[in-house]
Amino acid sequence: MVHPRHFHMELDEHALLEEFDERVKEGVVIYEGDHQVIRETYNGFPFEFRILKGHASKPEVSSSGSTPSASSATISSNGSTAHRPKTPEYLPGSDISLTGFEVRNSNADVGLAHYMIFNKFCAARPHYLLLTQNGHRRQHESLNFDDFGTLWGVLSVLNKDWEAKKPGARRYMGMFNCGIDSGCSRLHKHMQVLAVPDEAEFGLWPDSASKCIPFKYYKHDIDGRLDELSREREAWERYFEFTAAAQEALMKAGYIPNAPDGVDATEIVPHNIILTREWLLVIPRTQAGMNGADANAAGYLGMVWVSDEGRMRKWTDQGPVELLTRLGLPNDIQEFYSKQID
Repeated sequence: MVHPRHFHMELDEHALLEEFDERVKEGVVIYEGDHQVIRETYNGFPFEFRILKGHASKPEVSSSGSTPSASSATISSNGSTAHRPKTPEYLPGSDISLTGFEVRNSNADVGLAHYMIFNKFCAARPHYLLLTQNGHRRQHESLNFDDFGTLWGVLSVLNKDWEAKKPGARRYMGMFNCGIDSGCSRLHKHMQVLAVPDEAEFGLWPDSASKCIPFKYYKHDIDGRLDELSREREAWERYFEFTAAAQEALMKAGYIPNAPDGVDATEIVPHNIILTREWLLVIPRTQAGMNGADANAAGYLGMVWVSDEGRMRKWTDQGPVELLTRLGLPNDIQEFYSKQID
């Protein structure tokens, strides 16, 4: 049951999936359903490399926080959006195009502060963005209560069939890459929602407490016995606590965040967040990538998205587990390797 706070999110998962497939067929959304998937285990940690050739043209954020410039004055009379008949190609201050990526379903509004659109460069079927309606909001800002509540609400609606154990139902997760060092590719503040891999093919390590993880992370198990509002609020409070702990850990490590021009680096806490209906995960970050291998939130689940096998080798040559640790902060590495030997 969806809490009244999210009553407006009458998202039809099946209609959204049909529309996603249409956009892919039209060539607007870039997703290769027959992409190559390579699964390997390194030091006891499972990885799933998805080779997505369309990602070769995906933009990247430089260390100075700059991205390709976007015109905020262009207006499209795109008639495909029933609830927003005239959508600006770029919202003022934004570097993410809306034109062609709007969800046509008139019930797909997700509140007064965000838009739900299709991700242009998809790594899953389906893959969405939750974009702030204020185009001046930035990716280096931690999530606020409205951001977190919107993400939680969308997940609560899209996971209804999965939680009801309906055959063929998809499980969805949310992600946020905060800051240049987190692996984000756009500066306009946005979250991602995507389908989780089939558990029989690739399980998510936070679903199990048995994994020994070498990089620092903060995890909260969400109590499914609580009512919907209490679950959301408790998860939000843990996120707030975790970002404070991540900031302290980064400071103790002597790390200074990369900051866009004019932004105080001390106000930034580079981190990844991954949210499901069962748990919340926050990972402090120190670098977006190293020697041609970049990691976003999905990478810390072992889900690595690359444009070709050469990019994959950038990962495997450096040791995927060791790379994730260097791009974040280490836990007890000695303990990790001793357990693998035992």
